[in-house]
Amino acid sequence: MGADIKDVVVLPNLSSQDLTIRAESVKSDLPQYWERAEVAAMLDHIKNHEHQMLMRFLWMSGVRISEAITLRRQDLDFENYTMRVRWLKSRKYHERVVPLHPRLRDLLRLYTATMKAEDRVFPMTRQRAWQLAQKLLGGKTHKLRHSFAVNWLRCGGDLTTLHCVLGHSKIQTTMEYLKIAPVDQGKELLKVQFD
Repeated sequence: MGADIKDVVVLPNLSSQDLTIRAESVKSDLPQYWERAEVAAMLDHIKNHEHQMLMRFLWMSGVRISEAITLRRQDLDFENYTMRVRWLKSRKYHERVVPLHPRLRDLLRLYTATMKAEDRVFPMTRQRAWQLAQKLLGGKTHKLRHSFAVNWLRCGGDLTTLHCVLGHSKIQTTMEYLKIAPVDQGKELLKVQFD
């Protein structure tokens, strides 16, 4: 059976340039992040102990800078490996409990050893923290949060738990990281039992 003339669609002459998706436009939609080795190298070069601790804290916890600078010593629960973080949204404070990685817990325990319960762990403004991140890392503090999320997924972390840790109101926001670090569905299928 041959095709009638009316069934044939004639495409305009397209060059290979027209068919190529520009890499810049695709990448701009994705969260900007650093690889784990990049973060480690940058953190090792920070000489000021307080500045290094703040950047390390952001990298290892995934919290927002506004949550980090409102953190008080009494918000850290070293026994249960957790911390309570607060953030302001629509002129109302919200709270969530976030797990502490054992290595970060040990670092914070030493760092806050001489602090009083009501002392802020990182007593600085958000603007100052942004300036430090730009100066020390060449990027924004939020890029450390994105780096944490990508690293979490690449290390096999669960998306639902990451959603809770990051404190996103919608899981769709967290799912954007899957474009960078897709979950290996084959490995996930191995967890399912059929017998």
